[in-house]
Amino acid sequence: MVKSVILARERKRRARNRKILFLAIFALLWGVAVYFIFPGYDDAQQPPATEYLETKPSDPSAQQPATTPSQSVENPATAPAEQPSLPPGTGTGTETATATATATSSVDKEKTSPEEDPNATSYYDDLDTQDDEVEPGSVEQEQAADGEQDTEFLPEEAQTALDILLDVADQAWRINNQFSETVVAGQQLKDILEQSGLEPAVSAALIQSFPELKTLKAGQQFYWILNKDDQLEYMNWLVSDKEERIYERQADGSYKQQVLKKQSVWKTEVIKGQIQGSFSNSMSRHGLSARQINQLATALQWQVSMNKLRKGDKFAILMQREYLGDKLTGQAKVDAIHILHGGKSYYAIQAANGAYFNVNGETLGRGFARYPLTRQPKISSHFNPARRHPVTGRVSPHKGVDFSLRVGTPIIAPSDGEVVKVAYQANGAGRYIVLKHGRNYKTVYMHLSRALVKPGQQIKRGERIALSGNTGRSTGPHLHYEFHINDRPVNPMTVKLPGNNTGLPAKERKAFLTKSKEVVRQLKL
Repeated sequence: MVKSVILARERKRRARNRKILFLAIFALLWGVAVYFIFPGYDDAQQPPATEYLETKPSDPSAQQPATTPSQSVENPATAPAEQPSLPPGTGTGTETATATATATSSVDKEKTSPEEDPNATSYYDDLDTQDDEVEPGSVEQEQAADGEQDTEFLPEEAQTALDILLDVADQAWRINNQFSETVVAGQQLKDILEQSGLEPAVSAALIQSFPELKTLKAGQQFYWILNKDDQLEYMNWLVSDKEERIYERQADGSYKQQVLKKQSVWKTEVIKGQIQGSFSNSMSRHGLSARQINQLATALQWQVSMNKLRKGDKFAILMQREYLGDKLTGQAKVDAIHILHGGKSYYAIQAANGAYFNVNGETLGRGFARYPLTRQPKISSHFNPARRHPVTGRVSPHKGVDFSLRVGTPIIAPSDGEVVKVAYQANGAGRYIVLKHGRNYKTVYMHLSRALVKPGQQIKRGERIALSGNTGRSTGPHLHYEFHINDRPVNPMTVKLPGNNTGLPAKERKAFLTKSKEVVRQLKL
């Protein structure tokens, strides 16, 4: 009897423990659920983060609290049209007082900042941050490939399906960090690899291991791939029609070279057709690879935009393609291309120096000025991908160069281009502008007090586009300037600027004009 009572009590105790355990697990799961359902609750209880300001001990302003993100708004005195106010009678008195205090703080920031701060910079210049304002017409995201939005010109279901596959392949080619470049006379390996944002140290290390890379010849081709860490993983160097060199990254960071002596045959071909859908899809249907399509689009970038080509536009291409037996190897050289668009002919013909010119031997590239200003400014912070934040100690890459300027200094376009975005970030870049130059180049301007251009506007070199300022999160008035090649930031002060050649010397020009006449005959449409 006693034993049965003890067993009954034990069963009750175990049942009670199971209930307690169940309730504990339920409470834990409920807490986790609440945490994820209301992720901003804890953040809402925290005081606003303060902006890091670099000050000297002797500076009286060092005793003042740093500017908060809510205070880093554009000065309404410099751009009244871009600071909308509340309608009369809207909001409470507290809201009005807050708005007034914020505006006053912004004015004070502009007025009390020195005319030129030699150390002015910012640690929040990443454009991936959410924009607070975006001008209508700004391009939020570039198309994966020029002209790929022209699917309305593809009525047949089978053709549409093919285009989708080709688009996916083309996007994958871009996403996988693949690049190609034809050597122009005077270019070095660092100039080639810089097209993908690689630092000069990478080419220097390669040349030290493989000295033959120090001397490049016009017309040679490079094709390379970056890994997920933006390191050079693979490089193919087409030395000549009969020789190809491959460089592959090893586990220890070194590179292994493979030399291929080729038994292939190169054939000169003329390919003619019409645009059906996008430019890249139209080229793909004629057997051109992504590398060759990129070469064609780059050659034409200063004359006609690929995404403006329409169904029925005609093209003719003169190229040399490599065959092994009766099969294409994928290697090719584009000698010339002729596009007939809107009743007008556009030519890009390669000269002996590797560059492309029009039929008259005139350079196609748009020249770039080194500085987007009327004078050479003082640099307050240099381009530095490995820069660290002075407070957090974390890597905070500086993807551009900072120029110390007085608020209101005119900013000019360094080259012809198109305004693709005008926007504002209170907690980052401030008011900023993005310009696109041709197909491969972009320039970015941050912390402006006022934009003088609109999205979609075509601008010329030397034209005023903005006034410098101190908007967003910055330590002082300055211009943050970025130069992008293939959507990758490079050092604006050392990059080899495109399109600055003066043309062909007299002797080369004569030979080129002879070639040009023959090309026009071969590519007649």
